[in-house]
Amino acid sequence: MVTVSPYYKQKNVLNPYYIIDKIVDDEVSKITGIKEPKYKNVENGEGKLILNTKGKFIFQIFNDQEEIKAYITIRKSDIIGHLGMKARKDTTASSNVNEFLSVFFLINKYSADDYLVKLESDVSKFGTKDTGVINPGKEGILDKVTYKYLAELIDKDETAERDIKIGYNNFLAIKKDLGVQSIKKVYWCPRGKPPGVSPKNPSDVVVQITNEDYIGYSNKISEGKDETPKFNTNMYAYFGKLANSTKLKEVMDMIDTAWVQATSQVPKDRKKVIDALKKFDIRKEKYSESASSKPFGQLADIFRNNKLDFYTDGFYYNFRNNLIKNLGKHLSKPDNLIYFLNTIYFYTYDDPRVKSVPCPYKLLIGKENSVSEIKDVSSNADLKNVLLVKKSNQIKQIKFEYNGESQSFKINFVWKNKKVILPITCRTRAAGGWQGKSLFITTSGLKIS
Repeated sequence: MVTVSPYYKQKNVLNPYYIIDKIVDDEVSKITGIKEPKYKNVENGEGKLILNTKGKFIFQIFNDQEEIKAYITIRKSDIIGHLGMKARKDTTASSNVNEFLSVFFLINKYSADDYLVKLESDVSKFGTKDTGVINPGKEGILDKVTYKYLAELIDKDETAERDIKIGYNNFLAIKKDLGVQSIKKVYWCPRGKPPGVSPKNPSDVVVQITNEDYIGYSNKISEGKDETPKFNTNMYAYFGKLANSTKLKEVMDMIDTAWVQATSQVPKDRKKVIDALKKFDIRKEKYSESASSKPFGQLADIFRNNKLDFYTDGFYYNFRNNLIKNLGKHLSKPDNLIYFLNTIYFYTYDDPRVKSVPCPYKLLIGKENSVSEIKDVSSNADLKNVLLVKKSNQIKQIKFEYNGESQSFKINFVWKNKKVILPITCRTRAAGGWQGKSLFITTSGLKIS
């Protein structure tokens, strides 16, 4: 997936130049007479529109370093990558392959000696034949996955052989975990869940044992320890999950306050920057990770012209650090921490207010060179109980632990005489630089001792 933005940055380097599909590139070269045209993504083109492939992305044409008074408007599919920068690995394509094969091998017989060779032959030979794996969609539609579709998944994966091996080792682990239980159906769940199973269930693959019994597996590629529960979302969405408008308003205020605090930390001699920030009303921006790409990019230009980096230590780091401090102070109050923990339960297990078909899930840690590891996470009674805590007097000795500079912090507390550590990371995950004020938050999992 290529991020297209006039303000795109990678490794703190501004790079709005892109590699364009050869057919489009050849046409531009033919029209302009430029042997190797360069393409700069812009908001508005200057000069003559020389080519339009019915897309929305505008590129100004350059001859080496010289801007030409000509531009093109093209589709996302016409854009190959960032000029001079190595394309990032498609992690989704990688996980798709090993997840799918985790259950594919359960119902299709392949031996450990020749599964790589046989699979390569089968995906090219069988075409539209059904693999037997079901892909449930968001609208409850159950799609049968063909070998042709599997071939497309493998073709998109830059590390296909590794991920096929992981998929096979996942299958071996699941087969051992199921024991003598028979398999009725298998599901690969990139978009939806099997009928009746909650859409919030974190399982990437699901095995149906009987008409009403499901077992799920949450797929991870990790050689190290990987604990649940987990959530991966932005702060605004997270605090809105349990529909408490007061808590949501509090996090909105935390975010906007952090902006004001960061503004006060801009060096006083950068008057043009300070003036630009005073004219910019952060409260009018959406609470999103990406909706402010354009105004943030415009501010970044002003910062850059005044020898400050808006996306790093010139502003973003201060914003993030202040937001973490505000959040840590907020979570140091028992009632607020309880709401936070209850929301983790929502993400990890389910919304207790909604009835659904039970689908207990396990963590599946993929291995390339040995049988994958399975960890039962849903049966941890202490974990569930601490996340469902309701009374403030059940949580004691809350401590916010933060060094004031990093993107991670910890909330430590005592529950039923047990020590609990909740590590949290708060950061931007935008590929081209900070693009929205609602930062992404995640946890590597609670530790109870």
